[in-house]
Amino acid sequence: MNKTKSVSIYEQLKQTLIKRKNELISPDELKKELFEKYGTNPNSIILSDYCYNRLNKGITFKNHLFIYLNRGMYKYIGENAPYSGFIYAYSKILAADQVVGSWVDGQASLSSNSSSELLENEKKIADDQLIKLFEEYMEILKFEMTVLGCAPTELRHLIGRIGEFFCAIHTKGQLAHVTNQHGFDVVSNNRRISVKTTAQQSGFVSLNINTLSEFDDIFVVQYFDGDFKILFYAPKEQLPNGRMYNNRLEISIALLKATMKKLHDGDIG
Repeated sequence: MNKTKSVSIYEQLKQTLIKRKNELISPDELKKELFEKYGTNPNSIILSDYCYNRLNKGITFKNHLFIYLNRGMYKYIGENAPYSGFIYAYSKILAADQVVGSWVDGQASLSSNSSSELLENEKKIADDQLIKLFEEYMEILKFEMTVLGCAPTELRHLIGRIGEFFCAIHTKGQLAHVTNQHGFDVVSNNRRISVKTTAQQSGFVSLNINTLSEFDDIFVVQYFDGDFKILFYAPKEQLPNGRMYNNRLEISIALLKATMKKLHDGDIG
């Protein structure tokens, strides 16, 4: 065991991982390696302090070696990598990670109030970040369908999330700040928008009658043949009549299309 005290943990990490670029790294195993090689106390090694995509409280955001995947797995990409992606920080107020900046081709940009301190207030996701999310989720959707052979109707959660991104981009709005926000998904011009996404060509779109008072507008997206299209977008008062089933309002896709056409043509005031 070489108990060299003059070598910083950052340098120890670089030297130990010099031939392991793009490998997935276990923190426990790496801490053991550094202890055996340098005598470094494992408790003093916090890999998330050296990540491109995490900003820890009290840490100067300048030494980057890893991509944080989860607590038990990191990807080593080395310093000065042409990384592109979001930067996350934990918010005590929200008890969740928040986007506080981004990397584009190795250039980092933090929100104006961020340096070595965590943002404790909610941050809006910028338009370019929403577009990037939309693009990345579309790549995942394409992989699920073309490589794994999943049908769109088997990917409801994924398609639903993409529909929310699509709505936020189209309306120049923001995603609801709280995951699973009650009743609505996007806010635009102080209007709360409930987003519904369907991969069906016929059938019904279902709304929970208990949350009808929690949103102002309804935005229905239809996924078909690799594309997302607006099926219906209007104040909820202009929804066509539907049928009630188990505390849910079901409105046919055909009727939503017809009503949207009338709204566009000015036949409905």
